[in-house]
Amino acid sequence: MRTSTKLLLALIVPLLASCVSRRSVNYLNDPSLTPGASKLFENQKFEYRLQVNDVLSIRVLGLDDQTHRYFNIEGPGGGMGVTDASMYVNGFSIDKSGNVQLPQVGKVALLGLTVSEAQELVQRKVKEYFTNATVILKMVNWRVSVLGAVGRPGTYMVYNNQITILDALSMAGGPNELADKSHVTLMRQSDRGVQALYVDLSTTDVLRSEYYYLLPNDVVYVPNLGARPGRLNLEILAIILSTLSTAAVVFTVIKTNTQ
Repeated sequence: MRTSTKLLLALIVPLLASCVSRRSVNYLNDPSLTPGASKLFENQKFEYRLQVNDVLSIRVLGLDDQTHRYFNIEGPGGGMGVTDASMYVNGFSIDKSGNVQLPQVGKVALLGLTVSEAQELVQRKVKEYFTNATVILKMVNWRVSVLGAVGRPGTYMVYNNQITILDALSMAGGPNELADKSHVTLMRQSDRGVQALYVDLSTTDVLRSEYYYLLPNDVVYVPNLGARPGRLNLEILAIILSTLSTAAVVFTVIKTNTQ
């Protein structure tokens, strides 16, 4: 019996070790958080600066009907019920020189400005030609992509001034059971190329990170934890235990009948 017990332990221990080492990691672990007490996480938010090929929706209000049609995108019935596609096709794109071409106003250099700075500049330019005109400027191509081990991978349009990496994962259905939350990859486009880095969502340190808030066209990739072998090990372990249990019962019955 001692030999059988040693053999059983030799089979079980490696399987359990494999399963435990690959278990899923929870979000935002912080031992310093206690029930009934709050903690402030000061984060760094960087405003996005407009790049070449960004598409802007620029509406100018307070114009006469004829001039209004030059600037503003209208729906099929003449209303403002437009789709994302029509806003993209009819929006104002920043060209390779960093300018947008506006009716009557001409070229306006917007490259490198924040959205609010761009709106202020276009407002000043429009007022040189039209009195009592109000400019509303928004990004049309404000989107993020979430890939990998999530419920609904894909590209999502953002209708907000800001979005966090947790918001993006929530839109994509959240990481699945086998997701590695401690090695989420963030890819961000810049004027020099693509920046890639790991974001650790397993601790609250991410709340202080400059990458907690996403920027337009960011790509979030959630890798697999590699837990499938562990799950298979659990299934194999269940079969082994069931087989050993059956064998023990048979052995007991045989031994009883032979006595």
